[in-house]
Amino acid sequence: MVVPPVKFGVFYDFRNPAQFRQDWTERYRQIFDQIDWVESGSNFDGVSVSEHHFVDDGYTPSVLALATGIAARTERVTIATNIIQLPLHNPLRVAEDSLTVDALSGGRFRLGVAIGYRDLEFAGFETTTRHRAERMEEAIEILRGAFSGEPFAHAGRHWSFPELRVTPLPVREGGPPIWMGGTAPRALERAARIGDGFMASVNDEVIGFREACERLDTPPARRGTMRTAWAIVSPDPERALHDLGPYMLHQVNNYIDFGFLKVPYFEDPQVLVDQGFYALVDAPGAISQFKEAAAAGVEEIHLFAQLPGEPVDSGSERLRYVSENVIPAFSP
Repeated sequence: MVVPPVKFGVFYDFRNPAQFRQDWTERYRQIFDQIDWVESGSNFDGVSVSEHHFVDDGYTPSVLALATGIAARTERVTIATNIIQLPLHNPLRVAEDSLTVDALSGGRFRLGVAIGYRDLEFAGFETTTRHRAERMEEAIEILRGAFSGEPFAHAGRHWSFPELRVTPLPVREGGPPIWMGGTAPRALERAARIGDGFMASVNDEVIGFREACERLDTPPARRGTMRTAWAIVSPDPERALHDLGPYMLHQVNNYIDFGFLKVPYFEDPQVLVDQGFYALVDAPGAISQFKEAAAAGVEEIHLFAQLPGEPVDSGSERLRYVSENVIPAFSP
């Protein structure tokens, strides 16, 4: 079987947990230095940034601000939000910032959105998860109007405004593409219906999205797929488990705190591997797993730059290993 080419990206959340904490300025500086290498010295094609709010470890709440910084320092890589929780935000503000990033980057920006799920975040922005699906669809409608470059008005349940034109004007027709993430069947259907592509965490979600596209006759140009892979790729996976275990535990246990995972806290990183939260593999193992993803329809794979609190140099070592020993196997 011929496996389609796959693009690879690097995922950032800028987390800096208290038990491993660096000076914040130094942490950010080191990450941006790493992004410079991704841009100029690696085989990676893209950079993506993820959003959460009110998290003690500093999970970045400001993905569009960081995307602007990345756009200013790069010329080649694509830049994406992976994801922004769109129902939390005023869509006109998101549109302005997205158009700004796209202009600064010369059309390299992709707006990745999802519905969100954490009650604390919605309460902090004076809304509720109860209406998040409605807010999501209405916000997408507003973004499409803003990205058209033409004056438009909107009268909806959650936002209303007179005729206006959002600037800067789009640097490409239709503005930045809007990709959607999610895990539930309704989220996959929504992405196939109103999105320009889909972001997943497992292969089965990509398969489900592609099936929804078939049912809805989604145009081929709007069927793009990306997966964030919970894979730790190292020439010595056993050593990696020993060295990275504390960061792995923090990452998964935080998602339990968020309410995303409804299981007891973990204390042994080996259990995380045994239960499939992470794949710990060397380059041949990664190539095999990523070929399975490609066969399922995954077109892009994004890997964690470093786990929460992990030193940036440690993450960079693994990224170099992937760049040199895994990505070439998927080149056209």
